[in-house]
Amino acid sequence: MQATSVTRILVWSRGLRFAHWTLALSSIGLLITGWLMINFSAIATTTTEIHYMLSALLLPALILRLYLLFFGKGTDHLSACEPDLHRLSQAWLVLKFYLTLGKAPLPKWYSHNPFWGPLYLALFFVLALSIFSGFMMLNDVNLIGSLSLHALHHLCYQVLGIFTLLHILSVFSHDLGGSGSDISAMINGQRIFEVEQSSRYHASNGHSVEIDDLLKTLKR
Repeated sequence: MQATSVTRILVWSRGLRFAHWTLALSSIGLLITGWLMINFSAIATTTTEIHYMLSALLLPALILRLYLLFFGKGTDHLSACEPDLHRLSQAWLVLKFYLTLGKAPLPKWYSHNPFWGPLYLALFFVLALSIFSGFMMLNDVNLIGSLSLHALHHLCYQVLGIFTLLHILSVFSHDLGGSGSDISAMINGQRIFEVEQSSRYHASNGHSVEIDDLLKTLKR
């Protein structure tokens, strides 16, 4: 059996990580306060104020992420999320991992999960719709033509709630069933890779591997 080495590579930039965690925490807070506003009228005033503050936190985080998506480099950029034939085949293997409850092996990938990458793009659109509908209702605009902004906002709430739950479950399952250290990578920016021994190494504070060689190993 061919020997492998383990290397850590900076995959996620500081800006992307900041945007990710700000979006994650503010979104979870908005989902919780939105539910409390609907179901507990006694604390509706307080939860509404918190909801507005979290919205003010979500907006700049989304703007930052969209800026990185279109004008960033490397894994920040849109091209890292776009599907191609290889990523689509990997996405099927990821889905198979979910359907078999972790019994099927996970494929290897460099940056964005090939199954979730395109879904992130849809998520940004839903977040934008949620912010737009919430802002309009805040200014007493409840209808655009025959479209109910309240119904649109509630639909976004449902989509974000389902996405958040599934995303949290999937990330934990990846850390349990894979070797990429997805959770810690989104904190410190570095993913762990198992690299074939034949790849070219160079000394720089220990052993490291060239990105081109790593991508060949992952068959990206």
